[in-house]
Amino acid sequence: MSQENVEIVRRGNAAFNAGDYGGFAETLHPDVEFRDLAHAADVSETLKGAQALLSLMSEWRESFDDFRAEISECIEAGDHVVCVTRWTGRGKASDAAVDVSQVDVYELRDGQIVRATLAYPDKATALEALGLSEWENAEQRGLAEAAFGALNSGDLEAFLALTAEDIEFTSMVAEAEGTTFRGHDGVRAWWETVRGVFEDVRWDLLDMRGSGDRGVLHFRMTGTLGGVPVEQTMWQASVLRDGKLIWWAFFRSELEAVEAAALRD
Repeated sequence: MSQENVEIVRRGNAAFNAGDYGGFAETLHPDVEFRDLAHAADVSETLKGAQALLSLMSEWRESFDDFRAEISECIEAGDHVVCVTRWTGRGKASDAAVDVSQVDVYELRDGQIVRATLAYPDKATALEALGLSEWENAEQRGLAEAAFGALNSGDLEAFLALTAEDIEFTSMVAEAEGTTFRGHDGVRAWWETVRGVFEDVRWDLLDMRGSGDRGVLHFRMTGTLGGVPVEQTMWQASVLRDGKLIWWAFFRSELEAVEAAALRD
């Protein structure tokens, strides 16, 4: 559902930029709550209701020429979508340029935006507000890059060298979905299953966060299944021991992966 949420937010953003308030309103819950952390002194920080929000947007349009919000990155986080956004425009009265980069967070329910919080200063602050975090760990990243390199080159032995002998993991890929694999024999079985099902399979690391022995990866897998191109984007939670993978699992959203990594013993 999280990818659908991203698409809804992007559709609403496109409608807003095009001045299509009807299309923008379709993405909003009637009782949507809007909070602007960088609000003007003469405007309330929080508004309630789609009509109130649409009125505010109309005021912005009346005050600025070429007023736009360009989303450069979306982070899926369960029911939330975290967007790195650049707001630009030019004051009609002052001719002063507006160019602000910030992070906006949208909460969705049943295909509609129920809460929008604008103007976090950065991703780390926005994620922290959701109980998530943006960490970076050189050891985790190095191991992840080595693992993806082995996957893409078809080097099973190099991949096995990165995993503990008693590794345990689950998969969400094709015939391997939902299966729990254990040990190096399990790694071999998973490897053969995935590479046997897909042709030209490739794994691309999109993002990586890690702290201590815990990591969360965002990646994309592409390939051909029965002559049909296939693309899957998912999150992986992982745990290391002595510099090797001891556990991993795949998830549909970052929030699920972060929670799994944090709770894993």
